Amino acid sequence: MSKVIAIIPARWGSTRLPGKPLADINGKPMIQWVWEAVKKSNVDEVLIATDDERIFNAVKEFDGNVLMTSDKHQTGTDRVLEAYQMFKDQYDYVINVQGDEPVINQDDLNGLINTLKNDRWSIATLVGFLSEEQMKDRSTVKAFIEDGNIKAFTRSPIFMPSNYIRRHIGIYGFSKQIANKIDKSVMIETTNEIVESLEQLRWGDNGIGFKYAVASGRYKGVDTQKDLDRVREYLN
Repeated sequence: MSKVIAIIPARWGSTRLPGKPLADINGKPMIQWVWEAVKKSNVDEVLIATDDERIFNAVKEFDGNVLMTSDKHQTGTDRVLEAYQMFKDQYDYVINVQGDEPVINQDDLNGLINTLKNDRWSIATLVGFLSEEQMKDRSTVKAFIEDGNIKAFTRSPIFMPSNYIRRHIGIYGFSKQIANKIDKSVMIETTNEIVESLEQLRWGDNGIGFKYAVASGRYKGVDTQKDLDRVREYLN
């Protein structure tokens, strides 16, 4: 049986909401909500990868598995890949779960795991419902889907609804082979990635395909105080 580890990147230095992994949500830090939700899924192990001792110590307090990683990483994926280096002999697949998604649904993660195991040579990711407001929002990443594949990603506004466009939810699944290929020491940034500020375009530009699972939840990461207030109310 192929085993799966979920790694949750958690950094302190968020520009809009510093220290947000430890933001209190109804008596528990946000990172604990994410941890507990992921533990309910079919992953075999859950690990938190951080760059800060405050987060490290908080995770230890709720008996979570945690690893210190470099504070030089520009993306959560880079942090996940560093942590995964220590576990590749034990786990054939790794799920990159955002540390600011406290309402993540375990059924969606299980769908992602199934998609990943069905094609180890593609990246698996989640897509979901795209509202009219999100269609025109540049901060919302759109995925163009066709025949079980994602053909393209963009931040550009979309003005015409389509059954072939979904909101991209930045939760990824990688096989060991793909994790080795997308390491930044191996695969350098591309022009498309820089223009759109989307790391997945680098992977696509280098010939890696994307499979998707459809999420039932309406995800929105906690980036601002308003987002945090909304999540506190939802989880109350």
